[in-house]
Amino acid sequence: MIETGYRNTAQRTMILAEVQAAEGHLTAGEIFERVRRRDPKIAYGTVYRSLHLLAAHGLVQELTFADQASRFDKRADRHDHVHCTGCGLLMDVDVPVALIARHVAEEQSGFAVTSHHTVFAGRCPGCRNKAVGGSR
Repeated sequence: MIETGYRNTAQRTMILAEVQAAEGHLTAGEIFERVRRRDPKIAYGTVYRSLHLLAAHGLVQELTFADQASRFDKRADRHDHVHCTGCGLLMDVDVPVALIARHVAEEQSGFAVTSHHTVFAGRCPGCRNKAVGGSR
């Protein structure tokens, strides 16, 4: 048995499995819909609280974007993302140079930085192609 630091339940196991099986970065609502197919009695609040618990224990990563719904990432290791401001696509990227930013932030602020996350925003190829095609 793996020591999790919290009481694991069948519902939490199912929720974690859905996040891990996802190809992308799902919202709590999307995860709820997937879990509900397997357990029609599960409540949205249970999924929502479980996702935050799993994130707090480092099993998933919660990504927040201003006034948009949080998304949950199966990769809990330190990595960065690119976010399309057109369609909302969110993708993992590994940017070694981003690690230098952590050291610069520590030097400039005096903080002992324990984590950081970089999100690059822009337009994905699909949105750029639509914009070019739509302007003809």
